[in-house]
Amino acid sequence: MKNYLFEQKAAFAFNIWSIDSARAVIDAAAAKKTNVILQTSSGVFQNIAKKQLREFVSSYAADQGIRAWLHLDHCKKTELVREAVESAWDSVMIDASDRPVEENIAVTNEVTDYAHEREVLVEAEVGQIRGVEDDLACEQAQIASVEDIDRFLQETEIDMIAAAFGNAHGLYQSEPKLHYEIVEYITGKTRIPFVVHGGSGMTDEAIRRLLRIPNVRKINISTDVKLAYRKGITAAYEKGLMERDGFQATTVEHLIHESIKSMAGAKLSLLTE
Repeated sequence: MKNYLFEQKAAFAFNIWSIDSARAVIDAAAAKKTNVILQTSSGVFQNIAKKQLREFVSSYAADQGIRAWLHLDHCKKTELVREAVESAWDSVMIDASDRPVEENIAVTNEVTDYAHEREVLVEAEVGQIRGVEDDLACEQAQIASVEDIDRFLQETEIDMIAAAFGNAHGLYQSEPKLHYEIVEYITGKTRIPFVVHGGSGMTDEAIRRLLRIPNVRKINISTDVKLAYRKGITAAYEKGLMERDGFQATTVEHLIHESIKSMAGAKLSLLTE
């Protein structure tokens, strides 16, 4: 089974929630002439028109001359993972990192068996990445231990691995202490692509350093997409475009589109520095 993350040195994965947000990210990727991953959280996945989003992402990206893959981000429910597999998502993440490592391995293997039979890639997590994002909540990081990492790699057949190394979901309250040695240990043990979660709050220099580590292949960006959406709305207010008289929804949507596109473009530029 072909792992799409081996098709380029690295890729950013942006969380989207609609066709419009997907279009903005794809436009940014097309402008940079790079492929991109679009992620749906489990909460978003349950509330979107799955067939229509799948068809749009494939056709619109092809029209723009790039590849765009659909990934199910942090999902703790195996039934939702199965639904994403059946809905033609390219990859899924089963997150049982809040359970003891034995249970994490068992759940991960159950999902991997099901997904691999249908040519869908699987991401999983060892250690627990802190933060708050949609229905995912973890107050404190549980840095992945070498023992758990070794066991997880030996006893699963996942296609991508995420690990807690001081990173967090959402907004960082202070400069994070990133344990790069954890990332280097994992990437030195396996060719499985390493996934960086919590990319939104990291500095560009931190991301550059991570990208210099061989086999770091996927950097997740979620909060920054939402903040870019908010920035577009704020710009509309500041320009007086939200007044009742003369209000044009398309003008406001254009500002939101350009804000998300600009943010995504800035992140994608880090791949070619």
